[in-house]
Amino acid sequence: MKKLFLAGTFDPLHIGHQWLLWNATQLAKEMVVIVATDTMVRKIRGRDSFAAEKERVARLQQEELPHTKIRLGREDGDFLQTLNEESPDILLLGFDQNADIEIIQRQFPTLEIRRAQKYFPEFFKSSHFRYTQEK
Repeated sequence: MKKLFLAGTFDPLHIGHQWLLWNATQLAKEMVVIVATDTMVRKIRGRDSFAAEKERVARLQQEELPHTKIRLGREDGDFLQTLNEESPDILLLGFDQNADIEIIQRQFPTLEIRRAQKYFPEFFKSSHFRYTQEK
């Protein structure tokens, strides 16, 4: 039985994410989706998230993805420890997601690493959404 692992901010959740998630369910019998904490979003993007971490988890749960566990990332942001905790067979990275593949492969030599295809990235990429503060 194959287990797939993917992680992201999902902030905001958009059709590109939905396309990725629903296609990912076809790749394995079990899937784990890790949602970045608010602290990690600040570290990655240099700003607060559009939606709080619990809201982003709840939004993903509304997708009702088959055979999928959705959880919040570790407070310490240790991606390798999260991989170790979940023991996946496949790591699916977003088309533009940064990851040190050499370090991951060294620590998890049997882990299959795949990169997702683009889905209209000129429209559906979280960094294209602008954050405006209501006054």
